[in-house]
Amino acid sequence: MQMRTTGLPGSLPSVATLATLATLATLLLGGCASTTARAPEPEAAIPGAGYHMLMAEIAARRGLQPVAAEEYLNAAERSDNPDESQRAAEFAFQYGFDSHALRAARRWAALAPADSSARLYLVRLLVRRNDVEGAARQAEAALGPAAQRSDADYRQLAGELGEETNLEGVTRVWSRLAAGAPPLPALQTALAAAALRSRDYDLALATARAAIDPDIAWPTDNEAQAIIGRALLARGDTAAALGQAREQLAAQPGVESELEYASLLATAERNDEALAVLTALETRYGDQPAIRRLHGLVSLAAEDYRGAWEQFSGLVSNDDYGDESYFHLAEIALHQEQLETAIQMLARIDGGAYLLAARDTLARIAVARGDVPSALQVLDSLAAQHPELAFQAARRRAAILQKQGELQQARAVLDDILRYQPDDADLRLARGALLEQMGEVKPALADMEAAVALFPDNAMALNAYGYTLLNHGGRVASARPLIRRALERQPEDPAILDSYGWLLYRQGRMDEARSYLALAWSRLADPEVAAHLGEVLWKQGERDAARRLWDEALQAAPDSRPLRDTMQRFLD
Repeated sequence: MQMRTTGLPGSLPSVATLATLATLATLLLGGCASTTARAPEPEAAIPGAGYHMLMAEIAARRGLQPVAAEEYLNAAERSDNPDESQRAAEFAFQYGFDSHALRAARRWAALAPADSSARLYLVRLLVRRNDVEGAARQAEAALGPAAQRSDADYRQLAGELGEETNLEGVTRVWSRLAAGAPPLPALQTALAAAALRSRDYDLALATARAAIDPDIAWPTDNEAQAIIGRALLARGDTAAALGQAREQLAAQPGVESELEYASLLATAERNDEALAVLTALETRYGDQPAIRRLHGLVSLAAEDYRGAWEQFSGLVSNDDYGDESYFHLAEIALHQEQLETAIQMLARIDGGAYLLAARDTLARIAVARGDVPSALQVLDSLAAQHPELAFQAARRRAAILQKQGELQQARAVLDDILRYQPDDADLRLARGALLEQMGEVKPALADMEAAVALFPDNAMALNAYGYTLLNHGGRVASARPLIRRALERQPEDPAILDSYGWLLYRQGRMDEARSYLALAWSRLADPEVAAHLGEVLWKQGERDAARRLWDEALQAAPDSRPLRDTMQRFLD
């Protein structure tokens, strides 16, 4: 089956049609008309950079971000002034027009090769398209000669790359930098942190330990120590992780070390011990926001909703944790099926890091109530009020439209956003899945192939492409290496297990297929998995078991087309 993703995929809420330059010029002149007769105008000259910059500024003031991004880029490409390219790159990057930002940043760097800011934009934009080699070269240019770099330089780059979602790509960039530079603590710690986020736990451990090597005269690094504990825990070595945290606590006692220890206990699902640590901290240090926040998170994980509510309620007026607290209060209310309370909490978040998640949740609530127009209005309002979030809002909008069967509208949104973010593999896969649903298999496969070309090691892309090849034309030979590579990358993922089981079934390897499909079903009660497993059971003569499985899945997902199609083939 195709990879399931958390959250909603999607696109831009129908980006405004590009206004013509003539319209913008009319706006500039205030729409004034003159009755004075004029001589025929000579043939117009090609507008220069200044004209395009003026049109861009007008469009930006009027909220026409696509027009402004286009015109800023026009100005940049007609000017040798790096300031024009800088403005074009910054604007396009801010609002998510990645293809425009990349062109502008390249021109900016060409016109001002010593400007590290231009290089940093290029690093991030190239990481997004998985051009790791190019990103590493730009990072090296931004940082300057390896022998002259400082910890502050690496920390600045770490702050930039920490916002990117291509986690493996970021790790590879840091690995390239670390291979050719003195092992400064900030460099090692940045590589360790990136490796931890990308789930390369062995690399995270090795580099974090190097950052605190006692043979080098470096001070003890709390971040590196924390990375070691988290990597050990993620690797399954709970005893070593907690032992590491206790050693750190003994060496550097205080709130920070104790919070890290409590966090590890909670991650290891030892919530009672974590709460005991937090209660002791509250007794010694009083009511501190960081302690209260973690107390709330642990209580929420332990499903102590009353305790979690008490903790987060005490943080809503805090500048650092207020929005997060409102979001978690809404989460608690949803767990208790108090929808109106949840809506009230979410509505109080009007900015910051939790704004998108809050509006997304409001839209989901509206969809669950059957009020799709309100859900779309929530997302449209978000895009209008915060145009920097328009692309993210659009991804959710397209998913809602697709789920409601408005396939053409959903496609229009995805087509629109891909004009500006053509190298986004997730968007390629989202449109590919939509096109497949629409029966347009050839362009669907083209999108999935493009995603694999962009991210050849991405398990989600490999699985989606392989599974679609398998399901359309039975192209087993082409699908096999893709699905096997996906399984090697993520051997525990139920969607990939299902794809591999279905591949084995198509090869006639029934017992092996049943094993993988049963494992997938035990981890993901998805109707498509049930359809596949039931078909294998039926072919093996266990028809009653197949019927029971299909009936169970149908009750949970009565609208599943793959399940209904399978049942119709065998039961009608």
